[in-house]
Amino acid sequence: MIKYIYVIVICSLSVSAYAAPDSTETKKQTLTLAAIYGSNANYYGQTTDQRLPYVLSNATFSFPAGFYLSASAYKLLNLGGSEISAADLAAGFDFNFTRRFTGGIGYTRSLYPENSPLLQAANENTVSGSLGYDWNILSTSVDADYAFGNQQDVFVTLSNSKLISLGSVFGDKGYFTVEPAIDVVGGTQHYLEEYIIRKNNRDKLIDLINSPFTPPGLEKQTETTTVAKSSFDLLSYNLNLPIGYNRSNYLVEAGYQVSVPDKKVSDDWQKPRSFFNVSFYYQF
Repeated sequence: MIKYIYVIVICSLSVSAYAAPDSTETKKQTLTLAAIYGSNANYYGQTTDQRLPYVLSNATFSFPAGFYLSASAYKLLNLGGSEISAADLAAGFDFNFTRRFTGGIGYTRSLYPENSPLLQAANENTVSGSLGYDWNILSTSVDADYAFGNQQDVFVTLSNSKLISLGSVFGDKGYFTVEPAIDVVGGTQHYLEEYIIRKNNRDKLIDLINSPFTPPGLEKQTETTTVAKSSFDLLSYNLNLPIGYNRSNYLVEAGYQVSVPDKKVSDDWQKPRSFFNVSFYYQF
């Protein structure tokens, strides 16, 4: 859901990632708690025809060697009921080849209710790998994800970003940062087949509830949508602009993202999309 919120899939959250550039703190065992509001759920820049604002809660336990465990719960705000809309359990390992060259691997198991409206519900498992390099003037990363379940998809994201400190405020213990980033996402779209099946099932259930007795001759005509996307294509171009207020143990962040689908994406999914999110992270 939050890839990227994001995403989002959240593998490892760390307030220390926003520490001042000259920080020399020794790695330690940490617990990070997070709460996020998002204006619309997206999957690699793609959204459904239904707006899905959500709230997310996350807990991530990180060990000094780089291993981490993470759990997340999502609630879609425009759906009734008190039950959660999705949950993630993740484990992974982040490592440094050198001071500037980093990498990571991870696995996420996602749980969705039947006929979930989320695009990613077709793929309950995700294996991820990433490589990143800090060039000083900017940071480049390549993320590869293999998502599988009822469908199978592969995604690759190339990202360039720059963390900029805007200076201290309210004393020298707090400061603002901004980290503009440009992402290019490529992948397959088998997940759309499963989404269309689940959407048709939800529509039929709603029709049955609202109109249990349909007068003869007024039966609803069903539209059939064919998705043939087994090839690997460019999916979207994303511009991210997160602004954060940092303290020693917590981070408050507001982010804006614009996603422009590639022309190779189905005509029904080519509309540019924008997202807004507010996040709070606290590290123990």
